This record gives sequence, structure tokens and C-alpha cells, in this order.
Amino acid sequence: MEQQRAIIVTGASRGLGFELLDLLIAADARPMALGRRLHPRHEAAAAKNACTFVAADFSALPSLDQIDLASALPQTADEIVLISNAGIVEPIGTLGFIDAGALVKAFEVNALAPAILARKLLAGADAQGTRLRVLNISTGAAHRALPGLASYCASKAAAAMIFDCLAAERPDVVVEHIDPGVLNTDMQIVLRSAADQDLPVRDMFLSFEAEAKLRHPRDVAREILARAGLL
Repeated sequence: MEQQRAIIVTGASRGLGFELLDLLIAADARPMALGRRLHPRHEAAAAKNACTFVAADFSALPSLDQIDLASALPQTADEIVLISNAGIVEPIGTLGFIDAGALVKAFEVNALAPAILARKLLAGADAQGTRLRVLNISTGAAHRALPGLASYCASKAAAAMIFDCLAAERPDVVVEHIDPGVLNTDMQIVLRSAADQDLPVRDMFLSFEAEAKLRHPRDVAREILARAGLL
């Protein structure tokens, strides 16, 4: 019998997350998207029950913790797969000048929300007697100090450590960290548009575009899903 999976994608309204969700819908995997909105293309898919949408604001942690995910998960799933993709690169700026509130929001979205979501899915997996697998869409910035990107580097590193702790606590939970590389997304546009004083390494991001190093998100999404055995 073919394995039944419940696949949850966060940050699916654009960029890599959009392509991940789109490919899963095309493969008839009936994925679930978590976030503030769906792309109109996927709103139509949700209307046809080709995917499920659960509204969630990753910067509003108390409301995120109240979401009833258990009832949205298929009861026949052999495996629950969380593709933790949602993330923000702001605030951009050196640590002495970035806004404290924006710094808090970066950690809420990039690290704390994924932790809350993983905890809720773990409870659902335990209740159903099924497995949980986490695909953490990470970044090279989680392992490298980039001036002007302290909030992004640190919050993504925190997310990786949270998931590593989960794997250490629960050997039955599979955690995989995936660095998709540099992609042609809105995030890169934001980085290239930053002021030099805010992002001292801005030239590096300009060079990615100038030297045609930016990969198309759909190609990378296909590679990720194929490697994970989800396509």
C-alpha cells in the first residue's frame, strides 16, 4: 500500500514556498499551507480540495499556539512532514541601529513560530501514532556572520538548533536541514536594494545577480522534494 503523508508547507505565498506547494499540488499530494495568505493560483486549488489552507500569523505567537492543527490533519497519515520554509530577512542593519521590535519579530517568525508549530505537530503525531519529519529550509547565513544581517543569521541559527534539540530529545523524529542556496526571489531584491551603511556586504548580493548565480526557485523546489522522496 502506498504511504500516506500529511505535508505541511509554511511561507507558501511566494518564492520557494510557492513552488514547493505548487509542485505538491501537481503531484496530487494534497498538501497543507500555513501562513497569512495563499497565492490566488492556490486559492483556486484549495477550492477544489487539491490543498488545504490554514491561516496563521507567525508573528502572533499566542494565536498560532491556538490553531487546531490536529483536526486539519488526515487521520490516515503514516507520516507528518513539516517543510519549515517561512522566514523574513528584515530587519537589515548593523546591530547598533536595528529596531528592537523588528529584531523580536525576526526571532518570532524565523525561530519561535517553527518551534511552536513543530511542538503542535509532534503532539498530533503522537496522538495518531504516526511519524514526524521536519525539513528545515535553512540558509548559509545560519553558519556565517554577515554584517547587517545579525537578526537573520542569528534567528535562522536558532531555528536549526531548536530542531536539532528536538531530534536529540526524540530520536524517532527525523530532522533534515536544507540550504537551498541563492535563489531568484524577492528576498534577494530586498538585499540588493539595501543601503550600503545598513548592509556592508551588499556587494556580495549584487554579484549573485551580476554573475547569474541566482537559481530559479522551481528548480530548487523540485530537487528538494525529489531528494526527500515527496515527488
